[in-house]
Amino acid sequence: MTAAGEAQRRRPLIVFADGPDGPLPDPALVASVAGVEGAEVLLGWIVREPRWLATTDLPVSTFLTGHGTRAAVAAGRVTAFPARLSAIPGLLAGRLRPDVLVVGAHETSSGFRLAHSPGFLATALLHAKSVIVERWPGKAPEGAPVISRQASAVIDRIPPPDPPPHNRPAPAHERIGDLVAGLIPEGATIQWGPGAIAASVIASIRRPVRVRSGLVTDELMSLEQTGLLQAPAEAAYLWGSGALRQMVNDGRLLLRGIEYTHDLTAISGIERFIAINTALQVGVDGATNVETVGGRVVSGAGGHPDFAAGASRSPGGLSVVALPATVGGRSSIVPVPERVSTARSDVDIVVTEYGVADLRGLADRERAERTIAVAAPEHREALRARYCW
Repeated sequence: MTAAGEAQRRRPLIVFADGPDGPLPDPALVASVAGVEGAEVLLGWIVREPRWLATTDLPVSTFLTGHGTRAAVAAGRVTAFPARLSAIPGLLAGRLRPDVLVVGAHETSSGFRLAHSPGFLATALLHAKSVIVERWPGKAPEGAPVISRQASAVIDRIPPPDPPPHNRPAPAHERIGDLVAGLIPEGATIQWGPGAIAASVIASIRRPVRVRSGLVTDELMSLEQTGLLQAPAEAAYLWGSGALRQMVNDGRLLLRGIEYTHDLTAISGIERFIAINTALQVGVDGATNVETVGGRVVSGAGGHPDFAAGASRSPGGLSVVALPATVGGRSSIVPVPERVSTARSDVDIVVTEYGVADLRGLADRERAERTIAVAAPEHREALRARYCW
């Protein structure tokens, strides 16, 4: 970190390893054990709301609002800042270098082994001044890496609340899933995010695929069970059942850091890389909003712009954005998104239950015509009028 950067941030920074299964002990306990005062806290993507979040006096920020921080961000208790996931290692090596890193691990005869998704952990371990291990009970997964740093202190894990359930697909999601699956070519490598649409896409796949994703869910197991997973999958985050973790033990799922999974150069060098993501809004030109709706922060940019950009550059690849045409009666296709998370130049295909809009190689007017054609019929005329035709 530069001297100027140090001057801007004088508080010690406590960074929590993130993911659906990451550690979330009370930061006041962490600060006490680590011997730091006046700390601030950095959270990544979490799906469980920590019990301490409503009462802590420490400043808390996040680079990726998730289910676990959404209410606190809306209430002003957590500050959200924009960042694509591929940029986080650089921030952790510089401006946001951890004074204290909290990581969950199982204690073994050979040292502590990682107990959760790796996420950004490799970079954080490299640059953290000290490491606090939250010790988890039970046996470490066979494929879990050994923690490369000596623990400054160890605290025992407090059982967390259950994570929120996954959404169940509706008929519109299943229709979208069929349409997206039809776009996946032979020999493709795919990526997907959480949610009912992605689950419907995976359920509709009928061709063998490879998987390189920021996140994998239980749907990965269905690919493997039907013989459609061509090689061990690769992912930085897991969100699913114990059977998904068993795939790690068996070597059928390889845990990788985001330094690997979100590497734009590597993604764009994979032939037929298909990025399958959803959105809150898509503009008529293809620009995509995954962060804010009605002035409320719902999520962060995360890996959406990373995988969209990489897939759009991949030989034979596709950057697909799939979403229901309406949510609560409001059109998801809009004249201008409330916020642009992924540029229109990195969106190849927009899919709703009303069809597929292929935007590749088209000027903005043609892109608008095709995008409006897959909007809900009751909203198309208003969209055309707003587009000033």
